Parts: sequence; structure tokens; C-alpha cells
Amino acid sequence: MHTEAPGRTTTRRPPDRKDRIVTAASDLFRERGYHNVSVADVAEAVGITAPALYRHFRGKPDLLLQVVTRTMTTISASVDEAADLATYLETTAAHSMGRRGSAVLWQREARHLSGEHRERLRADLAVISERLGALIQTERPGLEQPDRELLAWSVLSVFASISWHRTSLPRRRFERLLHRLARSAAECPLGAGATSSVVEPPPGGGYEGLAVSRREEILIEAIRLFDERGFQSVSTDDIGEAAGASGPSIYKHFPTKTDLLVAAVVRGGEQRRTGTASALAGNGTPRETLERLLRSYIEFARGQSHLIALLIGELDQLPENQRRAARQAQRDYLALWVRLLDQVRPGLDPAEARIVVSAVLNVVDNASRTGRLGRRPDLADRLAEIGMALLLAEDGAGPA
Repeated sequence: MHTEAPGRTTTRRPPDRKDRIVTAASDLFRERGYHNVSVADVAEAVGITAPALYRHFRGKPDLLLQVVTRTMTTISASVDEAADLATYLETTAAHSMGRRGSAVLWQREARHLSGEHRERLRADLAVISERLGALIQTERPGLEQPDRELLAWSVLSVFASISWHRTSLPRRRFERLLHRLARSAAECPLGAGATSSVVEPPPGGGYEGLAVSRREEILIEAIRLFDERGFQSVSTDDIGEAAGASGPSIYKHFPTKTDLLVAAVVRGGEQRRTGTASALAGNGTPRETLERLLRSYIEFARGQSHLIALLIGELDQLPENQRRAARQAQRDYLALWVRLLDQVRPGLDPAEARIVVSAVLNVVDNASRTGRLGRRPDLADRLAEIGMALLLAEDGAGPA
């Protein structure tokens, strides 16, 4: 403290206050979601008033931009500062636990940024992927650009996967596991069928040219908008405009916006269960069954990339009963993978198995939803190769 005038004192502003505000906002946005956090919440977490926060940021949108920008700067620096791939993998595995949850910010909360800033984020991610691909190419000079891009995104997805679950291990074991999985992704041999040509995915999620009902049109557009902008950033009017439907037409089929989300999540669960049942129905060894399950999920993710986003990031917006049911379905699905993996790799620690499976699913999800990767005609086969490499990766490749 210093004295301004007799009887009056003022507290010096901490030099790191802006950084503390961004850190508090990061934690709150990650835990509660952007729309469920107010400026006052962030100010309270820092121990200041809302007017004091506005001295540093114009408002909550500006604060979100700073949160996402700092996250991307950290990811970019980890690639740029690495002398080679081995250094990158070791340092990122060592630091990932301290950054756990960061992927939620740039994958889920960044949807609430303006269109201009979302485009900038996509460009930044493309640059990070390109630079990581260059590190991979140094060790694998024969790789073509599309394969470098796919493997780079797979490595990033492995590290990002721990943001979406709470499974844990002792720190050093966790670091070794992450390192092993990321290394397995980077070193995965890819089939001769890889090609640089791309094909556009079916417009409208594969419904183009099909006669669909008005209800179906509304639901398709709602799923797309919920994915692209986030459930809370989409209004019923937005959905009506996209589907060419009036308000009364929407309410005839879905009384509330929440009913649309419930219908979407139910649909996603049903389609995933159908593919799972087909995968389990075939004969073969446990390893063959595991690969069929992997391929069934790849097919689901590629065909329903918008639905995938809702199953990952919007379950908290469901009413309590539906939310509990959806969460239980997610746990049951993960448990099925863990049981199958245990048959292939007997004695694997269940917690480690859950981390491995979560990494595989995140690799598939991100590749299916990422620009050129999602348009690769050979993507399903390449993802099956990468997924099996992660599922079967044995210990011994961790950092010293």
C-alpha cells in the first residue's frame, strides 16, 4: 500500500492481474461453459470487482478470445520450440497433465467466437499441424503431405483426448502412456492406398436428393447448427431460417429447442448402437472383433460428424433424466471397448485401457471433422490403421 492523501490509501494493482483474469476465465469456461459464466463470476474468482475487470477486457467475448488465443499460443510454442519429434513428444507428454482441459477451450468454447476469429483459429491450427508434420517428416522422409497431415492431427488428438475425461494414473505412468500413444500415432505405417486426392462429403449429411419429412429437415439443420455454434448460441428462429420453416411449423414437431437436442442425442445413440451390434455379431478372434468395433465407430463418425459433436460437448444441456441416461450410455460404450481390449491385451490396467480407448475415439472424431482430412477417400482405412496401432501399443516406448 501507499498513501495518496491523509486518511486515504489505495492498493497497488498486481502486475499479473490480466494474466490471472485469463486463467480464472479459462477454468470457468472449461468447467461451466461460456454461456454459463458471467463477467462477475470471473471477477469474483480473481477477487476483484466487475468494473476492475473491464479495465483489462472490453467484455466477455473479448475475454473468450484471449483465453483461446493463449491456449493456441501455448500449443504452437510447444511445436515451434521442439528441435525434433522426440523432443516434442517428450515435453508435450510431460506438460499435458498441467494443461488438461485446454482442448475443451479450443474445440468446444471457441465456437462462441465471431466468424472472423473462428477462421483465424482454424488457420492457426492448420499451421500447427503443418509444423508438427514437418517434425514427423524428418523421421519419415517418404511420407506424402496428406499422410503427414493426418499423423500430425492424430498426435495432437492423442494429447487433446485427456481433456474430455477424468480418468487418471500416477503422473509418471500417465506421461509414459501419453508418450507411447503419441509416438505410436506418429510412427504408424499407412497403407499404399493413401492418396492426396479428396472428395467432398455428401451435402446435407447424406440426405441430399432424398425426400425427407419437414420434421427431418428441421432436425438435420438443428444438429448442424448446434454443432457449429453451440446449443446455447442457436435460436429457434435460426433453425427455422436454415430449414425454411416457420416458427409454428417447428413447434408442431418440437415444442422447445431442448426437444430438438434430446431427439438429436437419442438419434446419435441409436445409430451408434446399431453399428456396435453389427460389429459384435460377426465371428472371429477378439482382435478381429475389436477392429470391427473400431471400423463401426469410424463409419458412424464419418457419416454423422455433427452428431458426434453433440454427444461429446452438449450433454450438459439436456434435462436431468436424459442427461443421466446419455452419460450412462457413454460409460457403457467405453466399458465395452475396455472389455474387448482386455481380451486382446489381458492384464491391461482398466484405467489405462480407458485412456487408450478415449485417445482412439478422439483421433477418429477429430479426423472426421477436420477439413481435408474428412474428405480423404481412404480415411476409413487409414484411421483403422492408426486406431489399431494405438490400441495395441505396448509399453517400452516412453520417455526416459
